[in-house]
Amino acid sequence: MNSSNILSLDSMIPESQNTSVATSATYVGIDFGTSTTVVSIASQVDGERKIKTLPIKLTQILEDGTKYQSEKLPSVIAWYNGKLLVGEGASNLKYTLTKGKNIWFSFKMEIGEDLGAKYYNSEVGDVPNIKIRNPKDCVRVFFMYLRMLITKYCKDNDLSENINYAVSIPASFEANQRKELMEALETNGMTISKQSLIDEPNAAFISYVHDSEDSEKPLLISPHYNSKVLVFDFGGGTCDISILEIGKSATGLYSKNIAISKFTKLGGDDVDRYITYKYIMPRFFQYNDVKESDFRTKEKQYIATQLYKVSERLKILMCRRIANQMYQLEIPAHYKNSSDKETISVPVSVDTMKGTLRQESFFLTAKELSDAMQVFMNKSRIATQIKGQEDYNNIYMPINSAIQKANVKREEIDYVLLIGGSAQNPFIQEALKKEFEDSQILVPQDLQTHVSKGAAIHSLLMNGMNKCIIQPITSEPILVITKDIHPRVVMPAGTVIPSNAEVIDDLVTSRDRQDVIELPICVGNTNKMLFNLRIELQGGVPVNTPVQLAIEINADKLLLAQASCMGIQCMVEPQNPFANKELTTEERIVLVAERQANLEAEQNHGTPTKNGLRKLREAYIKAGNSFRAAETLELQTELYPSPDNYNEIGVLYSNAGVEDKAIEYYERAYQNNPNSAAINFNLGHSLMHKDPQRARQLINKAYEKNPTDGATMITLARMERQAGNRERSKELEEQAYDMLLRKWKAETLASHEYSWLSSLASDLGHLDIARQVRQSQPGLETEKYYDDENLTRTRSNALDKL
Repeated sequence: MNSSNILSLDSMIPESQNTSVATSATYVGIDFGTSTTVVSIASQVDGERKIKTLPIKLTQILEDGTKYQSEKLPSVIAWYNGKLLVGEGASNLKYTLTKGKNIWFSFKMEIGEDLGAKYYNSEVGDVPNIKIRNPKDCVRVFFMYLRMLITKYCKDNDLSENINYAVSIPASFEANQRKELMEALETNGMTISKQSLIDEPNAAFISYVHDSEDSEKPLLISPHYNSKVLVFDFGGGTCDISILEIGKSATGLYSKNIAISKFTKLGGDDVDRYITYKYIMPRFFQYNDVKESDFRTKEKQYIATQLYKVSERLKILMCRRIANQMYQLEIPAHYKNSSDKETISVPVSVDTMKGTLRQESFFLTAKELSDAMQVFMNKSRIATQIKGQEDYNNIYMPINSAIQKANVKREEIDYVLLIGGSAQNPFIQEALKKEFEDSQILVPQDLQTHVSKGAAIHSLLMNGMNKCIIQPITSEPILVITKDIHPRVVMPAGTVIPSNAEVIDDLVTSRDRQDVIELPICVGNTNKMLFNLRIELQGGVPVNTPVQLAIEINADKLLLAQASCMGIQCMVEPQNPFANKELTTEERIVLVAERQANLEAEQNHGTPTKNGLRKLREAYIKAGNSFRAAETLELQTELYPSPDNYNEIGVLYSNAGVEDKAIEYYERAYQNNPNSAAINFNLGHSLMHKDPQRARQLINKAYEKNPTDGATMITLARMERQAGNRERSKELEEQAYDMLLRKWKAETLASHEYSWLSSLASDLGHLDIARQVRQSQPGLETEKYYDDENLTRTRSNALDKL
């Protein structure tokens, strides 16, 4: 074996580099995980260029007050018996405490999304030095506790308390998460320098290079081509893919990022969630003799959170059993249809609107786990959508994203490196082996401490030597929206960070006497807007006046932007371009309403206000989410009783396709007001297939009360036709058509009447009218965060217009 082809940390640091490391500091790496956090320390071996790493055992307090030491610290916070617990003790209380009220977990993936006081019923919202009201507060408190443990460890082990930190995070961290994480570290006085955040796949690669140097199977560099390494990082909350190139240069061996996958919310937590909803919760309901339809989405979500820990433990036990039978990363075929089960005994008690639900024994079969994993291993380009649940992404979505960006073929991947606790799943390992048949699959001995060791090495190299051995890159392009057909790419994906300033000087104003110029900056696509650069020009400027835009990304992946026109400049505060959630305008409207509802609930001692719920319902309707709107109005009616809401709740559930719930509320509305034409019609229309005789009675009554309602006339006409009364049916249809057509031409047609008119026109053979009515139906009113008339255009396109 030629030693010059072995990839090692030493080979990646040129001899000319000053490799002395300050011994007056301690170099710490933190793998901040969605479910588990691990801390390691890196140091240089005396008199040598070699580096040694050590995951440290952290002291945690259990719920009964005893001390517990482990390298793994669950990323969980609890408030129990008037005391704050962080780690294992808090994690043990997942079965008994209420998420958002007195226990908090999975908050890593929730930071960066400003929903105000998301935990409006938090028991520690006003407790000094804690004050947990949202995920950002959780991160602050978690790192406050973590810093205390690390400092104590250093003191107890005679290490320098001058601690330099590096924290590993997903390569495609989302929604201002990097920024809020940095703020949490700085708030707790943790020493942060440039590039102190390292992408988890890069940290894992560094760690693997370090561990493999003296092993029997070191990483080899081909003398004929540059090797490619795909890092598959599958943790609790994200699935990140990085592709690196390793090769030889004039100064020695090197590695560099060539692609990072698009952010994909996918992890072990999602597998637990699917198992809970598919198997554990239905059996939980059956055991307690209740139905799923007895509970609204919010309450089902709450019940599910109390069962996630059960699902996680059953999944892990079954995965271990199957992994023990694997050979060369292949699962014995019989396991995928096996009724073998894992069972755990643990008391679960959940208070609900239907009383307290209890169960003490739970199970999961091998076949159920196998079937569940197929959801995450299907090769569809879209997520699996299940009503009432968040979508389920699959592992091939981020894989395809990274491979496409890297412009490589699967057979060109030499190594596939697995990291993250969820990568221990045997179904994932088998799927990757099949996907990358020509690649060597690398599985570190300890997947959960592996990344923290790489982060610690990065801390030593970066803070001790000022050396970054893997240059980070941008994961998505930076765009500016203009009058051109397509948005203008300002900085392409794969740009090395920190970047040089990119100056765009061929933009011009798009109209004469333009007094406002707007430059909306986006990342990835136009639904992922960062900010809007706005220049105001008193008196306006002529068309085709030059506008200059300058963009750069600093070492902390913060975007710096500046625009100017006629000497007038506009700058923005640093923004993180790889930390903004992709949102449609409608989703932004819902987020604003949710934030306001949470704020009002917090101010109302934890109870949602009538006004907050009303605005939230309106936002859901505007966003086209009738189901969530129905549930919100249902909750409002429970908290602030008003029988007048029953009919509207029914309409919203009917619009969402939930007819059983719609009928339930129409019946309540009917009991409250049996002479309402609208209520008679709605209930009758919903019962047409379940109880045709009663439906006919109700529709007839609705017609008696309001003989000029188009929907009632059309429905009655169809009933008459079914009964054989064709003349009466034709008469009603023609009356309804003439009336609705007049309203349409006068532009006074109600929004719900468009579909009735287009359907009736088709039935009567007026196909052109049916098409015109459908095309004229008003769509959802959208709101933009910029004015199209104030956009710029590219100079060449502007000249084409002259």
